[in-house]
Amino acid sequence: MFAEMEIGLVDVIEASPLAQKLTKVGTLPDIDGDNLVKRMAADAPAVYVVVGQPAVVSDGSVRISYGLACVARNARGHEEARRGDGLTVGVYAMIESVLGLVENGQAGGYLWRVTGIEFMTEAVLTQNGLTVGVVTVETLAALPNGIDETALAALSEFTTLRADYDIKPMVVTSEHNKWIKDDPDYSSSKPELQDQQTVQT
Repeated sequence: MFAEMEIGLVDVIEASPLAQKLTKVGTLPDIDGDNLVKRMAADAPAVYVVVGQPAVVSDGSVRISYGLACVARNARGHEEARRGDGLTVGVYAMIESVLGLVENGQAGGYLWRVTGIEFMTEAVLTQNGLTVGVVTVETLAALPNGIDETALAALSEFTTLRADYDIKPMVVTSEHNKWIKDDPDYSSSKPELQDQQTVQT
């Protein structure tokens, strides 16, 4: 459920005209504060998909929110980062495009609504020349019914464990999904380390 939502939101942005004006579309890297800001500065202009907190459960459904963080950077100054300069897209145009994509839009098999827009004011962002606006979206999903015993019975015997390691991590979820196929696709990225173990029976 969560994976489908995250991948779906990334895919919607990647498939839009906005993506042509961006350096990066993906999930927010799982790295510490200073390194994260440096990474965002290197990626800008970018849109990151970030799962929100908390997910609210009620009457057999779960209300889940995600933030779509629009990150702009412009050497000319913060006004250009907000408005764009004719060459590099500004955060305002990014937010407007994202709003058009997700309000009452389908992504990952779920219907999304916009619930808010917030402009980040942390000093560390300004000091690194970043202008960031976050579009918050949410969807309502039915709670999973647990393990599908029929589907479980149809699975082959578990005999091999294969693991791919994205050490930094530097690769978006859509790339990870290419690695886990029965016939892995390493055409555009590959794991730094791999491990394969045969289960003793």
